[in-house]
Amino acid sequence: MTTRAHTYADIRLAKDSSMEQYLHSTQRLNAFHDAIMMKVFLTALQKHEETNGAPPCLFTLFLLGSAGRCEQGTLSDQDHGMIYELHTNDAADYFLTLGQTFSDGLYEVGYPYCEGKVMSSNPVWCRSIEGWETQIHSWIEEETLDTIRSLHMICDARVLYGEKTYISSFKKQISTLLKNDRYLLKRFFENIQYMKKSVGLFGQIFTEQNGQHTGALNLKQAAFFPYVNAIRVLAVKEGIEPSSTLMRMKALKQISAHASRMEECEEAYRMLLDFRLRALKNAPDYDSSHYIHIDTLGPIRKKELRHILKTAEALHHYVQRLVEKG
Repeated sequence: MTTRAHTYADIRLAKDSSMEQYLHSTQRLNAFHDAIMMKVFLTALQKHEETNGAPPCLFTLFLLGSAGRCEQGTLSDQDHGMIYELHTNDAADYFLTLGQTFSDGLYEVGYPYCEGKVMSSNPVWCRSIEGWETQIHSWIEEETLDTIRSLHMICDARVLYGEKTYISSFKKQISTLLKNDRYLLKRFFENIQYMKKSVGLFGQIFTEQNGQHTGALNLKQAAFFPYVNAIRVLAVKEGIEPSSTLMRMKALKQISAHASRMEECEEAYRMLLDFRLRALKNAPDYDSSHYIHIDTLGPIRKKELRHILKTAEALHHYVQRLVEKG
């Protein structure tokens, strides 16, 4: 077995043996994930430098998705990208290969590959500054569901390693365009407009009707997405840069028009984060970590869940009305 494999095996062992002590707090759990991913990246970078030399220019490794928002659960897949300064073929080859080494390292440590290939091993998510500026402009111009979704993802980006200014600049580019273009802001919301109803008129919780998760609620789609997506749109509309949903809520509370609404939503979202830690900490795999079987919940937990879901639905409609007003 190679030295690299031993190193990744050691990191995985430390991750698996230590995670239990971080499960009482989403904030501490995500700091733990950050530390593990940083160890993996430094190991990958060292391995890469042995063969390819030092990086040819300054660069950034950034996280996306739940990792970017500091909202990972116990199990999480990969979502990451890279930005580098030099707009050359040699630089592109260097960092794309580094991205592959990093992705493979994360996989060995227990982070599944992203099914959508949102990883720095994919040239779409590993570009020069110039390449990223062109790509973001192209995504805005095309206005398809996929390109708007990519803009949503960039808004959740957070730097793990390297220069922090690049991501900040791209976020401001997107925010400025959306704030000054009412139509584009509507398109930004339309991308996440569909929301599967999860609570009935009389408080019944709608669960999966077929498949391996029959009788379970997809907590990611029914609860997390409505909060995360609506708050992202509102934050971009108001020019708020942080990636974390809770930090966005905190900033939005400083705006009088949103203060009371955000107070209620923050309380419900914190409840959701805690609910997931309690209910899904022993999920056997990444897919199962999104589903909660309703019949395993007692009356108090079901009441909490109904409140979480109803507040999410109200928030979604609140942001929809604001976007429609412009």
